[in-house]
Amino acid sequence: MPSNDPYDVIVVGGGPGGATAAYYLGEAGRRVLVLEKELFPRYKACGGAISARLLEEFPFDFEPVIESYVKTVTYAYRGESVTFDLPESPIRMAMRADLDEFLLDHAQAEVRQGDAVISIEKKTDRVIVMTQKGKEFEGRYLIGADGPNSVVAHSLGLRRNKTMLGAIEVEAPVPPEVFKRFKDTPMFIFGEIAMGYLWIFPKAEHLSVGIGALHPRPGELQATLLQVMERYQIPMQGLAMHGHPVPIYTGKEKISTAQTLLVGDAAGLVDPLSGEGIRYAIQSGRLAAEAILTDQIQQYEAIIHRKIGASHRVNWIVAQTVYRHPGACFALFVRNPFARPAFIDLHSERKGPQMFMPRLLGSVPLYLVTKGLGEIAGFLRRITQRSQGL
Repeated sequence: MPSNDPYDVIVVGGGPGGATAAYYLGEAGRRVLVLEKELFPRYKACGGAISARLLEEFPFDFEPVIESYVKTVTYAYRGESVTFDLPESPIRMAMRADLDEFLLDHAQAEVRQGDAVISIEKKTDRVIVMTQKGKEFEGRYLIGADGPNSVVAHSLGLRRNKTMLGAIEVEAPVPPEVFKRFKDTPMFIFGEIAMGYLWIFPKAEHLSVGIGALHPRPGELQATLLQVMERYQIPMQGLAMHGHPVPIYTGKEKISTAQTLLVGDAAGLVDPLSGEGIRYAIQSGRLAAEAILTDQIQQYEAIIHRKIGASHRVNWIVAQTVYRHPGACFALFVRNPFARPAFIDLHSERKGPQMFMPRLLGSVPLYLVTKGLGEIAGFLRRITQRSQGL
C-alpha cells in the first residue's frame, strides 16, 4: 500500500537538478519527497565546474563546498596551447559529492536515501512510485532527476532516442609543481581522440582529469587518457577510472507528461559542445518547479527548448565541426586574437551563449586579412589533413 497521504511532488534523484527542484518547491510550501538510491555523500564522476553567477541565484552561500576559483582557461591542440584570462573568477570548482549533499540539505523536503526506484505507475490524478525495498509512494506530480539512464524516463516511455557520449574520469593526486600549473586553470585538450576531447580540472588538492567521445572503440578512452596525461606529468597508474555516460542534447525529445517532468541528465540537457551539465540540471530543476507552481506543465517542454535547448541545438552542430576538424577550429578561433573577447565573455557570462558563434565567426575575416590569406589557407589545409587522420 502507498505510504501515507499523497505528496505534492515526488522527486527521484537528489543531484543538482532534483535538489534544486525540491528546494524551490519546498520554499513555496509544497510537500516534497526526494528518493535517492545512493547514501550521501557519494562519489559522482563529474568535472565539477559551476557558474558563479548561477550559484548567486540561491539565497545561501556555496563557499563551504568550493574547491577552486578559476582565473584562466586553457585550450590545447597537439602540444600548442592558448590561455584566456577570466576576470573576477566566474567559474567555481566543486566535488559533486559535497555539492549535491550541500544543496539537498537546504531543501525543505523529506529525503529517503539508499532505496532505488524500480517502476512508476500512472493514474488519472497522481503517480505511484515503487522502490526496491518494496515501498510505494503517491504524488500528484513527479520530477525525474535520476540521471542519464533514468528509470522515470524508461517507465514512462520518455527520451527514447537519446544520444550518449562515453566518458571516463579520474581523481588524480599530483606533485606540487604539476598542481601549481593547473590550480586555477582548467584545460580542454583537443585533437587526441576522434569526436571528443580531454580535460584537466583543478580541485583543492588534486586534479580531476577525464576524456569523453562519441562512439569510442573498446579501450580507446582508457588508453588515450593514460597516454595524454603522461605528457602532462599526471601519473595515472593504480588510480580508479570512473566510466559514465553523458547524455548530450541533439534536439527536441519528449521529456514530460501531464504529471511528470524530467530535468538535468534525465532530460538529456548536457551541452554537446562544452560537456557542461550542472548548470542545466540546476536551471531545469528550477524551471520544473516553476512549471508545477504556476500550472504550466503542458508548456514545460517548450520552455526548456527556448531557454536551454535552442542554444544546445546550435552547439550540437558546432560540436560536430569542432570534433571533426579540431586543428582548423583551433587555428581559426582559439589562436585568433580577434576572437579572444568572445571566449572571455562566454566563460564570464557577460553575454548569452547565443551571441558566441556570431561573434566568433565575425572575427574570422579580420584575422584572415591580418595573417594573410595564403599563409592561413596553407596552414588550415595541413591542419585539416592531420585532424582527419585521427
